[in-house]
Amino acid sequence: GGARTALFNWLFARSLGGEMILRIEDTDTARSTSESEAAILEGLKWCGITWTEGPDVGGPHWPYRQTERIEAGIYAKELEKLEAADKVYKCFLTAQELDQMRADAELRGQAFVVKSPWATASKEEVQEMLDQGKPFVYRFRVPVNQIMELDDMVLGNVKWNSNDLGGDFVIVRQNGVPMYNFGVVVDDALMGITHVFRAQEHLMNTPRQVLLYEALNYPQPRFGHMPLILSTDRSKLSKRHGAVAVGDYQKQGYLPSGMINYLAQLGWNDGTNKEIYATDELAEAFQMERMSKVAAIFDVEKLKWVNRQHIKALSPEEASNMIGEELVKAGIVKEAKGEFVQRAAHLLQDRISTLVDAPDELRSILEYDLHGMWENKEYRQWVQDGSVVDTAKHILDAEAAGLVGDLGEDEDLKKLVTYVQGKRGVKKKALLVPIRLCLTGSNSGPNMRTFFQMLAAADDNVLLDVMSLK
Repeated sequence: GGARTALFNWLFARSLGGEMILRIEDTDTARSTSESEAAILEGLKWCGITWTEGPDVGGPHWPYRQTERIEAGIYAKELEKLEAADKVYKCFLTAQELDQMRADAELRGQAFVVKSPWATASKEEVQEMLDQGKPFVYRFRVPVNQIMELDDMVLGNVKWNSNDLGGDFVIVRQNGVPMYNFGVVVDDALMGITHVFRAQEHLMNTPRQVLLYEALNYPQPRFGHMPLILSTDRSKLSKRHGAVAVGDYQKQGYLPSGMINYLAQLGWNDGTNKEIYATDELAEAFQMERMSKVAAIFDVEKLKWVNRQHIKALSPEEASNMIGEELVKAGIVKEAKGEFVQRAAHLLQDRISTLVDAPDELRSILEYDLHGMWENKEYRQWVQDGSVVDTAKHILDAEAAGLVGDLGEDEDLKKLVTYVQGKRGVKKKALLVPIRLCLTGSNSGPNMRTFFQMLAAADDNVLLDVMSLK
């Protein structure tokens, strides 16, 4: 979800020649670590998403981490403005007092609305609490019965009433760390952000942010709230359904182009039936007006299909390098180079959905499991009617007579098929299935010419036991 949000912001900026800023909101110290930040940046870079300003590249709005912006006094300065204008107040309500207020509201069957006595406290009462060292938060004074209206770039016209916001809300915690709504408003305003695209789950934050923009007298950016991503059973996306870090998909053998292509279609299309895009094509076709208002469904099988198309589209050199590396990791070849690797990559390109599928698929093609074929129910008719044994004898006779040449060449393969046909007197399926079973041990698999070309290229770079035709 985070990657998709970044992608749509990036595509929008690129489509209009704008700039994207990457800011790290790291005030949740339990979740925000240097490792998690590095994973985010690496994941976005792997996808090909770039930014003109950020913690790793710098820029005129430095710093780009909220913890560093706290240290620089940026939020404190804006808080002073609000306090001077009497837009906020120090609130000394304890957690226990808030719990009791919430319980009382439930007993009355009413929605909980914060009505802090500290909103009207005198300076002397506040000072007395400060002198006692009592902890406090800053709450924003929510105006009564104010209508807020927003022209959302995805959802259209959206309205809120300030009376429905639950009362005065906290903008600075007891430890002095700004709450999300205050922090992002200050950062977006000072960084000159003109457009904000985020998931619809953030829509509930927007009216509070609108009030803060007004109180600070900053221009409000254009907002666009994108559809949520749900699992195939329309429940909230979980790790079981694919809600994992982008880096995990990289490890699973997905291509950046395939991942970007699929993410872009989670809630957006260009109005055609086209499904496969290069990244540059996405940037050219992207229009925020084509964003859907309804939730998008994350389907791992569709992601695999999209990725499969991108693997098929790899150049011979790209396929050899990428698939070759997977074969090296799996101990099938020593190095990701040579004719065998090139031919294996060419053969596998049309047969795998992710790069990590390559080793098992190649092993399956090369295993030549005659015993397994003999016991396979799918091939029982060809075994029981004698077709396999009869065909095998004729192939051996052809070999003994010097009629089996290079089966990687069309003409030689055709000669062998013609010879067996002449001996057996059968056509098409009754001829070709037993030949394939004898030569490869399976009736499914790659084109036989392509297969034997790869087999003939096996050399000392290949660590896997390869059964030769001999």
